[in-house]
Amino acid sequence: MKKRLLCLFMGLILVLSVFLTACSSDDEGADKKNTGAQTITMCVITERKVCNTEAELAEYLEKECGGNKDSEKYKEMLKVVENYEAVEEAFTKITKESKINVDLLFYTEEEYEERLTTTIADAAEYAQEAERAARALEKYISDYQAAYPEEKYPVSALTKSFYYHFPEFEKYKDYIAQSAMEDEEESGEENVEDIYQAGDLGVKELVYPETQENQLDIIYVSGLDMYREYIENDWLMALDSYISSSGKKLNDYIAGSLLKGVQYYGSTYAIPNNVQIGEYKYMLVDKDLFDEWRYNSEQVSTVLDLNHFFEDISNSNPEILPIDATFDECIGQFVWYWNIDWVEDEFGDNIYSIGDGNKFSLLGALYGDAATASRGQISLGFNSLFTSPEYRDIYLKLKEYEYNGYYATEGDTRTNAAVSFVDGDYTIKASMEENDGVYTDENGKEYYAYVVKYPEVDETSLYGNMFGVFANSSNVSACVSVLTMLNTDSKLRNILQYGVEGVDYTIDEETGVLTRSAETLYKMDIEKTGNCFIAHPEEGLPADYWENAKNQNNDALINPLLGFDFNSIFEEYDNDLDYNLWSYLMQYTAQISAEIDACEDIDELTKLVADEKSGLCVTLAGNPSITVEYEGQIYTDFVLQLSKLTNKNYDAATEEEDRYAGESPYAVYYTWMQTYGYVPAGE
Repeated sequence: MKKRLLCLFMGLILVLSVFLTACSSDDEGADKKNTGAQTITMCVITERKVCNTEAELAEYLEKECGGNKDSEKYKEMLKVVENYEAVEEAFTKITKESKINVDLLFYTEEEYEERLTTTIADAAEYAQEAERAARALEKYISDYQAAYPEEKYPVSALTKSFYYHFPEFEKYKDYIAQSAMEDEEESGEENVEDIYQAGDLGVKELVYPETQENQLDIIYVSGLDMYREYIENDWLMALDSYISSSGKKLNDYIAGSLLKGVQYYGSTYAIPNNVQIGEYKYMLVDKDLFDEWRYNSEQVSTVLDLNHFFEDISNSNPEILPIDATFDECIGQFVWYWNIDWVEDEFGDNIYSIGDGNKFSLLGALYGDAATASRGQISLGFNSLFTSPEYRDIYLKLKEYEYNGYYATEGDTRTNAAVSFVDGDYTIKASMEENDGVYTDENGKEYYAYVVKYPEVDETSLYGNMFGVFANSSNVSACVSVLTMLNTDSKLRNILQYGVEGVDYTIDEETGVLTRSAETLYKMDIEKTGNCFIAHPEEGLPADYWENAKNQNNDALINPLLGFDFNSIFEEYDNDLDYNLWSYLMQYTAQISAEIDACEDIDELTKLVADEKSGLCVTLAGNPSITVEYEGQIYTDFVLQLSKLTNKNYDAATEEEDRYAGESPYAVYYTWMQTYGYVPAGE
């Protein structure tokens, strides 16, 4: 390439200046790299098949309609295309106010990933060739300016000359121009000049660049696996610097738990769609029964605070069920139990799974305040639970309830539970706050209500529906601007979800309820098209539905284990857990469970758990005489093994006898927290 450029300069040295003089910098299209108008593509998931281009329509005609243009199937597709094009026109009418034209590409979920993977490969190859063309253009300009320093020809004229002599690069012209403009925006330079042409009515219209071959800008991302894959393949652009500039309004409209939750290696690669997150778990205390005994509802926050109430109910009203729940359901509100299991795959490698935290184990962590059970605020440490006074108090109190018969049992005929637990949305909390902690159900019954578990961000609500920007896009700032509008401008948001108001749907002015037109062919999933909270609620939902969901999301916490997976960690580092060590734990846990089940009353259980000479509180703290039977053999070193399981810094590689035994799960988990910045403050 360098030799070819040099020969060209030598061969054209006498005629080039004449050619450049004739090139006017204000010729139509000559200065496209300085235009403020941008065109981007945006991939969107639709509920029905759409043909986005003439080529797709032709393919549909041949493959789906047998080439018959008179078939009803083809005629319906033409109507679908017309409907979706009208929506795109309404959508871009708004984005063009910011000089951004958006080419919406509609795909069904079934066809999206396959099409996107193909397009990504083509777009990446196109971008590489465009970068090569950009370097050639830059060298062409710099070589000429170096050869003729006294001449002051505009860059636009030199650019036009370059494409005249190198027509094979002309198809990359707009991509290079957009990239140059993006660089100018990042550097803070303002060097844009709009280009206009006469419209149909003689009014000047802003000229937007045509979409380029295989152009890919905004893409839809669904699921943690897809998110990870796209990041690790360098297919997604890190957006943090853009969010802090052109997208800074996003912080006011998207729940902080979502924006923080999608960070990967400390960077944000996609904008999550605001959707309603999880559910609360409420403890409902029968108000009439509670008031009958003149208790103070303000002194209650958990089921542990109701022991005297249960005692009074049990003694005076034996037909009433004190707690409509089980022991396991109640203790799960206070403690996380570590349970790890594994199976061998077809290659002999272990596949690990983590239990839901409710199955009893000797290792676990206390949640503390329900409002802090969030990633980054709590560590689910591998603590030896029975050595913790706080855990023993909780465990023994809830087991005492069991011995006293307070919990629901199979076939229980007791009714009118004094205390029950329900999953629900923000409306229960809103009722509590408006009525001094009292919630009235749909039947008119009153309860003192308490939040014992907050909505929790999980993989689906966090990673299920996001929009990112393709790493090779030359329009990143414009993309973030459109995503910001989609998350902050309700008019634009409703167009993408419901179509054109008055055509595809109507809104009742009095109730605010949405009704779709019977004629509309436009069909989208509200969670896949942007911020739900600024969209009209779907048909059949109350007008304040999303306002309540927004308040619920403000309370949402991030699952402490969200993103943690032994399998993906060991796949990357080609390692394994010390599963013999964990097998010891499971065996001894089973032994302790049997001893607990054999206790006939709370006094016997208290002695087993809390006796200062022989109880689990001291034996698990360092008594080397504990024996464990495992696979027919007796082991006497369980406490030593337990110390490895409870040591977050344990490194098997430094211990001679454990060098090949595998990793301690706590060390793996704690390293993961350190890597991603999830270690709670103060630890």
